[in-house]
Amino acid sequence: MTFTATAPAFDVAAIEQRIAWLRQLTPATAPAMLATVLCDGADEDQLWAAGVLCSARYLNNQARNLLGFVSHAMIGCQDARQLATSQPTRTRHLLIIQALSQMVYDLFDPCFAPYELVPFWPTREATLAENISLLRSDVRFGEYMRVDHRFVALEEDLSQAEITNLLLDIGLEGVVTDDHTFISPSLCLGMADLIGWEAAQPLLRWSIRYSASFPRDFQPYDRAVALLESYQLSAGAPGDQIDARPIGHSVAELRAAFHTSQPCDRPVVAAQALANGISPASVIAAASLASADMYLMTDPVPHMDYDAVSREVAPIHIGTTMNALRAALPLMQPRTRALAAIQAGSLLERGPSVLDCDFMFIPFTAIQPYPYADDLARHSGQNAETLLECLHQALFAQDHRTATAAVRAYANTNADPEPLIALLTAVACTDNGTLLHNFKHLHAMVEEFRACELDDRWPFLIGAARWVAWYAGWQTDVYDRAVATLDAI
Repeated sequence: MTFTATAPAFDVAAIEQRIAWLRQLTPATAPAMLATVLCDGADEDQLWAAGVLCSARYLNNQARNLLGFVSHAMIGCQDARQLATSQPTRTRHLLIIQALSQMVYDLFDPCFAPYELVPFWPTREATLAENISLLRSDVRFGEYMRVDHRFVALEEDLSQAEITNLLLDIGLEGVVTDDHTFISPSLCLGMADLIGWEAAQPLLRWSIRYSASFPRDFQPYDRAVALLESYQLSAGAPGDQIDARPIGHSVAELRAAFHTSQPCDRPVVAAQALANGISPASVIAAASLASADMYLMTDPVPHMDYDAVSREVAPIHIGTTMNALRAALPLMQPRTRALAAIQAGSLLERGPSVLDCDFMFIPFTAIQPYPYADDLARHSGQNAETLLECLHQALFAQDHRTATAAVRAYANTNADPEPLIALLTAVACTDNGTLLHNFKHLHAMVEEFRACELDDRWPFLIGAARWVAWYAGWQTDVYDRAVATLDAI
């Protein structure tokens, strides 16, 4: 992840006109209108920029049925944009239509709108250090408006690298309570690479506001800081290099160590690995694989349960957070990179987030992992083309057992993974019932799969199929209207 040093060569007036146009759409008109302008040659990056800026300016998610909620339209644009890379034109267009239609839907949601993010004046203390200290204190106490004032000042007083590191460090504080405290700044910083640093300021304000918007358990973070000190990692890990790539054998060994250790010991395992010369990148790569294994040890939520989608998406966030941690490592200072690696161990201590039918978080308890051996045996000897067709049918049948088995069987053929990724992406484009988590999880799993150098990297795509098989064909009205327009033009 990098930043554009100066604002991209966007026509600012054109972006503002596109934002105004988006605000005139309705849930009924958005899919067809977006499809029409795309077919007419609208600039895709301009639409992404307008969508994320419109979300940041005019949405304020105040839904409180779980925790404070970030605007998934704002952060989901980055997931969808990244997922669109190297995809054919039709898939890219559908990704834009789905993401921006969600933003338009949110503009009519009474939990989100009407709202407008107004400029805040900077608030400073006598010294820079005092302002940073009080900002962090205000975040912990939930003084989100005062946090915003202080953050505006610190954006002026700190370098880009310093404010970025501070934002990510604060995100690590609450990540075990709610993964979005880190996912949000990581994705918003990623979008800054498209729209430029200055234009991204509303997104960054929302990232830190979110961390101050609800109670969090700081014990895992405070323990991680104590581990930094006890293992002499306060200046960074001895094996840390900003461009370090994960080392395969270290990743494999750590993955096994995470699984065999007691949950409460997993942050310690991470700290010990860092002290022994393993890089933060390798620790997070191992934790990411272990989290993918754990997700396959969860069962789907029945569709007819109350707000089933909220319960079903809860466990997928451990994987998206691991991806966000890995992606943000180059933006962190050495101490924060070591802290992020230890917090990856803290996330494994928690495991996938699980909500019961009363919407209470309950401890993760591993079940028999998918795919099952007898399901896999049914696909023995099938070729890659047959397995892709089997996967396609299983996804829309919401048959997660067959879907996960088909992906593992496909892996066993040593076939090119890209046709399978393209299939999963195309199916993800049909859904509009999961608040963009269809794109968020798939983007994370595809990135983790491609970044992993181990032969046994397929749990990422097996987990992706497990989730796609839950929502495929469930809510497709945006897709149906968009396709009708695309096919008619």
